[in-house]
Amino acid sequence: MTYKTFDILGKEIVQHDLQDKGEWCEKGASFEEVFIGRYPDLALTINPEKQGNIYAPDLSYIENGKYADLKTQNTPFFLSQSKYGIDPQYAVTFNEKDFLRYRENYPGIDIYFWVDWQAISFVGAMEISVKPMIGVWQLKYTDMLKLVASAPLHSYIQRIGDQKGNAKGSFVLDLNAEGFSRIG
Repeated sequence: MTYKTFDILGKEIVQHDLQDKGEWCEKGASFEEVFIGRYPDLALTINPEKQGNIYAPDLSYIENGKYADLKTQNTPFFLSQSKYGIDPQYAVTFNEKDFLRYRENYPGIDIYFWVDWQAISFVGAMEISVKPMIGVWQLKYTDMLKLVASAPLHSYIQRIGDQKGNAKGSFVLDLNAEGFSRIG
């Protein structure tokens, strides 16, 4: 399906290749520093384990060293209402690969969803809009387990046969669901 997204000024947003995992990981690393600086009350630092393990969680708490991970989301899942009954204003995606890694290796991890809807309009087979929204929602490990148990899993058609390490699917979560705490 061909579609376009637009920002608050009506300017088309042209994304880098959505399947280029390396580019998106690099971009994510720069967001981590900004996030830590913007939310000093969370007392987070870059997880030192990331230097030797690219799959290690992004962050750790300064006080106790427990893990946290950052999910920066700038584009709503515009089709979440028609596909899964979740208002795109509050729909975030959470890679299945990350969930499995956390469950296996990082029980107790906190996840922060840092939302800043840069894209607010979608034009494709239908037109969908959301309001600009900025905020941070925290999801504790036990709440993540509960939410994922009943969340729809969206499969990425364009990633069938992917050899770049991209997630083949993501859970679609509702920021209004019980378990999410808005902290910023």
